[in-house]
Amino acid sequence: MKLVFAAISLVAVLLLAGYFYVEELVKDALDSTELPGVEQIPAASRVLSLPSYTGLSPSQIIRPSETFHFPIPYGSEGPITPLFALTTRQSDGSTQQVPPLYPFLCQSLESGLGQPRVDNQQRLGVAVYRENADGSRTNEVIGYSKDCGLPTRLHYFVEDPASANPAKPDFVRFDDQLPTSDAGVSSTAASPWIRMETGTINRFIYVVMMPVGNADQPDAIDKSRWNGKLVYNFKGAVGIGFQQGEARLQRLLRDMKPALEQGFAVVYSTGTETDFHYNVWLQEDTALRLKQQFISRYGKPDYTIGFGDSGGGLQQYLLAQNRPGLIDGGVAIIAYPDMVTQVTYGLDCELLEYYFDHLATDRDFWRNPQHRSLIEGLSYTDDFQPGVVDYLSWAASLMRLEWPVIPAGTTECAHSWRGISASVNNPRFNTHYPRYSAAVNAATDWNHWQDLRQVYGTDAQGYGLLPSDNRGVQYGLNAWKNGLISAAQFFDLNRKIGGWKPQPEMKQPHLWLASNDDSWRRFSPYGEHNMTHEGHLMSLAPRSTGSRKAAKAAWLSGNVFSGKLDIPLIDVRPYQDAKPDMHHSWSAVSSRSRIIARNGFNRWQSIWMSEPGYKARWDAFAAMDRWLSERRTGKLARDTIPAYASDRCINQQGELIASGDDVWDGHWNHHPDGTCTRQMPFFQSSRQAAGDDARATTLMCQRVPVAEAIRSGLYTPLDVTTFAAQLATVFPDGVCDFRLPGLGEQPLPASG
Repeated sequence: MKLVFAAISLVAVLLLAGYFYVEELVKDALDSTELPGVEQIPAASRVLSLPSYTGLSPSQIIRPSETFHFPIPYGSEGPITPLFALTTRQSDGSTQQVPPLYPFLCQSLESGLGQPRVDNQQRLGVAVYRENADGSRTNEVIGYSKDCGLPTRLHYFVEDPASANPAKPDFVRFDDQLPTSDAGVSSTAASPWIRMETGTINRFIYVVMMPVGNADQPDAIDKSRWNGKLVYNFKGAVGIGFQQGEARLQRLLRDMKPALEQGFAVVYSTGTETDFHYNVWLQEDTALRLKQQFISRYGKPDYTIGFGDSGGGLQQYLLAQNRPGLIDGGVAIIAYPDMVTQVTYGLDCELLEYYFDHLATDRDFWRNPQHRSLIEGLSYTDDFQPGVVDYLSWAASLMRLEWPVIPAGTTECAHSWRGISASVNNPRFNTHYPRYSAAVNAATDWNHWQDLRQVYGTDAQGYGLLPSDNRGVQYGLNAWKNGLISAAQFFDLNRKIGGWKPQPEMKQPHLWLASNDDSWRRFSPYGEHNMTHEGHLMSLAPRSTGSRKAAKAAWLSGNVFSGKLDIPLIDVRPYQDAKPDMHHSWSAVSSRSRIIARNGFNRWQSIWMSEPGYKARWDAFAAMDRWLSERRTGKLARDTIPAYASDRCINQQGELIASGDDVWDGHWNHHPDGTCTRQMPFFQSSRQAAGDDARATTLMCQRVPVAEAIRSGLYTPLDVTTFAAQLATVFPDGVCDFRLPGLGEQPLPASG
């Protein structure tokens, strides 16, 4: 008995020690309290009952004339208020100005650019401290900054020849002017001086980089190393606003080193990086002003190439659609067509994963990741490699005296989309909460819908309206029709899956310290307490409810990529579906499907995909440079995709496998699989697995009564006559008929 007690005591001590060890690790990862945080926000930051956008498509709107005189003088701040991005428009021509989004976290310190300038004494925003002569901060607060302005200034960088890793070099920095010869640092033909200009435009940090000669001066630019062309680096990732964003200068230099060494100038702004927000109107407003700053100081480039991955890729689709001429061509890396149509199926992921793990009657069947993929549509793998979230979840289950759910494999939903429901949809979740006061955290709706309130509108309480839902979605319909799941499994799934609660009813996620929850025992990656069934079995769990007005606004405002494209764009990606990675291959053909559906043809987009061991982004960049150069000189017709830029697949050594107009044919366009499709097969989304087409543009479906769906052949080849009563019970308000346009879907002007 003593030995048993000793063993139990030892296990308890080890568990307790492990708990505190992990707690400290997580706290260290989250703790940003050494940097100033937002203390208060301006009054009337919340906007109630804001109407959804009903105005013209952005491509039809004449932008207002610029009110700021560019270039921004050295030592001065750029414009704070956007030119047009905070204006919501109505179909009758009326407009309404929406206040800037607050809180707005200044991040110039972590960007290595010093403190923001003081703009108030009312404790709004972050504290600004008196500095010592060496630039270090004292503890004396001299004011506050809510808009995060920085003076425009110059820096010079050159690659450090002593970098430990030449593939990931460091760059030596000098501020304000080129160093004298006795500084011991010099440029070479292969590694030129990079002139970097920084400052703020629309509250965001902007960066201009240009390779220059040794004679460069602030007002006498040595352009001898510039080739006359410009790259707009959009970068990527996912963010929901409320922050300035960190300008990672060393990473920018490393990422764009191949372009800079070829003589390209590069511009970048935290305001056009989706890691910090997805407001495409504000991104356009900021990008236009940054280009104006560049042109005013450095001259008009021959052309501008867009470059960015993930969100930085989808921006190129949307900006080409909404603001022709902003970029002349694009290299869209691991891109999606847009943000909002990805969130639709992204919000399905946790609902489905929770059902499979905890609510399904036939859980043994659903342990197989291939079976889950039949419903989720997304990719899967049998090779399960646990991550931090898995270990935290298993430990929490044991603390609750529950046996953990250990999967037989994993899906793209569980591996890559985990957390999207909290970060995009839950107004109570803020991953940067240590940087905001408790009062600010409590007063703010931290989600994408609030960030785009001037588009989607707000309700009477000020919550942003949701443009999508899952009412009428028959999850797994195609699998049932094809005999891959049984009728019993289909009905069990659709009765129990439920949806997400309305925003006012949502609570803080149970993600332990990542969501400021003090209980590891409550940890759950699903967010089931914010689902309509609250994690419990219900005979018929309610579905999510969206706003038809918000769905219409998403289309009218240009937040949905409709297929309107009239610039050259190479959609390039490594094939990552086998990981499975969220940057799935079928996004490329979703964009292609939209282009063809809108225009009847494709003259602009090319799809390049490589085996996982090779990244073809700079190959695509070289092809785009040549494509634009030949168009500019008249060697190539405007609406021609040259052979060197045509659709293709590439092996791990960077060698061509196949190219041509039919290499990516497949189920998506009702043709036999092409050579590249056979090498790199496409998956799909949960909504396509429920009947939507390859465009995947439906935010809210048109529902039809079950009897009408049966009569019209929606269930062919199944004879569902005997299931009509069950279908009507599970779907009392009707089922999605994806053959019809989605609610709010708007026809937009075709490409030129």
